[in-house]
Amino acid sequence: MTREELFVPRQTNTALYMQLYELGHPVDDIVHVQKAYRVCCAMFNGRYRKTGRPFICHAVGAASAVAHFDKNLDLVLAAMFHASYDSGQYPDGKSSTRSDAHREWLEQKVGVEVERLVARLIDVKFETGDPERIAADGVPAGDEDLLFLLLAHELDDLADGGLAFAPKYGQSLRSRIAACAALARQLGREDLAKAIEAYRNRYEDMDWAAPLQETKLEGFRIVPNLRTYLKLRRANRRGESVEVL
Repeated sequence: MTREELFVPRQTNTALYMQLYELGHPVDDIVHVQKAYRVCCAMFNGRYRKTGRPFICHAVGAASAVAHFDKNLDLVLAAMFHASYDSGQYPDGKSSTRSDAHREWLEQKVGVEVERLVARLIDVKFETGDPERIAADGVPAGDEDLLFLLLAHELDDLADGGLAFAPKYGQSLRSRIAACAALARQLGREDLAKAIEAYRNRYEDMDWAAPLQETKLEGFRIVPNLRTYLKLRRANRRGESVEVL
């Protein structure tokens, strides 16, 4: 597979809508995704990954990766909202908890099944060494959809170059890519396995990125200053098209 043939997940909402339409999804489904996207924008407003990439682009990228390999819309939305209980901001101003209030709110916005998938993702460890461990032990029964979501998420990270600019897996990246491809094959998703493997050579040729590497361990959030925040609130009260969480 040449670099021109690499699958690159879409990074914007409109590109995702185009992708879904070209994959045969009815317009009603795409409208549903559009409504969910607007909720996602509010949840991750001002949030960036440690590479400096806007988090909403990553949310769309993960959803796009899922859509490329599976037509199940619940899985597409679960990928978009995968970090809802990790770094999502809720209307009550709180984040990173699955309280009853947060669960009910998210269910109302994206549906019971999507919320259930997002909640279950919290319990699956997929950090350094975990793909290798799971591949050796075999995918646990009942976790197939969760592993698929995690692998699609991984593909977006690979395609974005994020694992070179923020090298959280270090020298274990080669074995991680191999393990992720093996897991995709255990799930019966050969196309996904090949898409993951296709990025291996790119990372072997990214020494040039070393001066650009981020040393921060976590992502960050940019919030408006108090004056801007008050201005937004006044605009909201006047009925202008502004959302203030």
